[in-house]
Amino acid sequence: MSPISLKRSMSILSNTTDSNSVAVSLGSNLPYLNRSPREIVLAAIQSLRSISIEAEASSLYLSEPIDCPLGTGDFINAAMILRLSSKISASELLAVLQGIEADYGRARSAEQNQARTLDIDIISYGNQVLESAHLILPHPRAAQRRFVLMPLVEIHPEMVLPGQSENIAQLLDLLPRIENVHLLA
Repeated sequence: MSPISLKRSMSILSNTTDSNSVAVSLGSNLPYLNRSPREIVLAAIQSLRSISIEAEASSLYLSEPIDCPLGTGDFINAAMILRLSSKISASELLAVLQGIEADYGRARSAEQNQARTLDIDIISYGNQVLESAHLILPHPRAAQRRFVLMPLVEIHPEMVLPGQSENIAQLLDLLPRIENVHLLA
């Protein structure tokens, strides 16, 4: 991550002492600047740790692409729970996360489900429910994605997404086993 982006992110996120708990999902399936997708996800985890006062990260998972063009490579996925030191809006946090994605070579496309160097999605932002042109909270497909739930269950199995009655461990148990997701050794 470039020092300019990191400094900007830290200044945005350190305005107050209020805390917000945020669940994010990370994924990569393209290399960037001689870094493998695994290395990119690990580096992005460190970038996210630097913008939070507390952070817990899952292990890395290998998952087959879902709803992606034929020939798309497998993804490396992880999840994190972040505790932010400021009370910024979810939209402001999204801008910070998109800046981190850009630092790792993410090029946005109008086409969805394309291969990417880094994708960071906000899964939930406290108990906030939001629907705007750029952000929906909680993430609309999180409860249907094994590659999101498995890493989250590892670090916070009792977490309940806004609008759900089951915790994420229960949601994971309800999913059919059509997605191929494996813990990386």
